Amino acid sequence: MLEITNSAVKQFKKILKDSEVPHYGIRIFASGGGCCPTYGLDASEKGEPGDIVIEKDGLKIFIDPNVYNDLANATIDYENGFVIKGMQSSCCG
Repeated sequence: MLEITNSAVKQFKKILKDSEVPHYGIRIFASGGGCCPTYGLDASEKGEPGDIVIEKDGLKIFIDPNVYNDLANATIDYENGFVIKGMQSSCCG
């Protein structure tokens, strides 16, 4: 299952508070097309239909179902920026 570190949760909450939407969550989605997408993060009030929702320390994370399997065994951390570790590669070739 996707793990979100305490450091990442703290930074997500700070960003949401600074953006004056502290009741929002974070949505993780694929951007770009093809067989090797890039991933994006955005503030979201309710996510999108079909999103998988996890919660940690009061922060909701909405995950696009198209990327959930890629992130299933990953960890999202914050180290001078957000990083995803241990992600399954969905790239072709």
